[in-house]
Amino acid sequence: MRFIKRLFKKKEKGTLHILPNVLNTSHQKVALLAYIKSAFESDYTQIPTTHTNIYTTIIIAEILNELGYNVDVINWSDSFEGDTSKYELIFGLGKPVEDILLRKPKDSKPKIISFGTGCNPLFSDPLTFARGKEFYYKKGRFLMQSLRYSEENWTLQHEIPDWIIVHGDKFCTDTYRKYAVNSVLAPVFIYHQVERTDEDWQKAKPGYLWFGSRGGIHKGLDLCIETFKTLPELTLHICGDFGAEPEFMEIYKEDIENSDNIHFHGYVDIQTDVYKEILASCAFMIFPSISEGNSPSVITCMANGGLIPVVPLNADVNMEEYGIEIKGFNLDFMREAIHESQQLSVEQLKEQSAKILITTKKYHTFDYFKTDFKNKLAEALFNIEK
Repeated sequence: MRFIKRLFKKKEKGTLHILPNVLNTSHQKVALLAYIKSAFESDYTQIPTTHTNIYTTIIIAEILNELGYNVDVINWSDSFEGDTSKYELIFGLGKPVEDILLRKPKDSKPKIISFGTGCNPLFSDPLTFARGKEFYYKKGRFLMQSLRYSEENWTLQHEIPDWIIVHGDKFCTDTYRKYAVNSVLAPVFIYHQVERTDEDWQKAKPGYLWFGSRGGIHKGLDLCIETFKTLPELTLHICGDFGAEPEFMEIYKEDIENSDNIHFHGYVDIQTDVYKEILASCAFMIFPSISEGNSPSVITCMANGGLIPVVPLNADVNMEEYGIEIKGFNLDFMREAIHESQQLSVEQLKEQSAKILITTKKYHTFDYFKTDFKNKLAEALFNIEK
């Protein structure tokens, strides 16, 4: 992994939260990137690995530069109330893109390409609220902080931009309109290679890892805990920071503490030996999420540990040659998928894991992402001009 160091300009008065020309270039054209402004407000000597989006924001800016644009950056959550006449291209997501689309006359400058970083919210929001409702009937509490939803759907950027680039695979992409759309796969940080003997695979076979971030209900952690507490012969490892979800952890604290086969590790840095040891103790990554965009959580575990995904189609992970599908979001479907995974022999585990490592190291590196993204963006710009 190469390190990145940046020179930054101070935000000038009246720039409406915009960081101008973050790469300090001198092209004739200017693009506005609406994504994560903090990626350019810190002088990183090493990119944070808590989420891939910081690095992808920097890569997208580099691609825009290579395509001949000076790059201004605005945060996805900031309003845009200024003049767009200086821009040839608006790329990104969130409130700035929506603000610009609301005021943009037909066929006027600039081109607008929106970036879908998961399933279309018009698809995923009803699903996550349905899971929240089920949880309420089960536990008597509606935990908004344990769902993942868009407080604003920003419908226009999913329906009327000149083009859409989706961060996702087929399932995710199919939730958007059927024209002027293409997709890029999730890149992940790859630090580990786990070597296992046949005996190691046999020991790891009962082990399952749930590895994720905020949204315990959306991402099915409640289903995992409730399922594994009834399966004492198997082991569930949970890695994630749930400081923002105290009610969720309060509800499941007793289940976790009273189940010898459920281990809560909290946040685990993927660069550490602790993460590698957890990977080595598991054969499977289980993640019954209701909606993902080529889930980086799942793919991180696949790429670093060769773990076999036990996930629904909604996790948006290609499982044509490996993996076990969770066919619904209840305990019966969870047990069915887990039972199916336990029927795999050591040889089948080794075969699937080997295919996973080949695929992830080919299609889910940041180098591949940059090449693919640049090609997709150039294709979009060419087709918009046509």
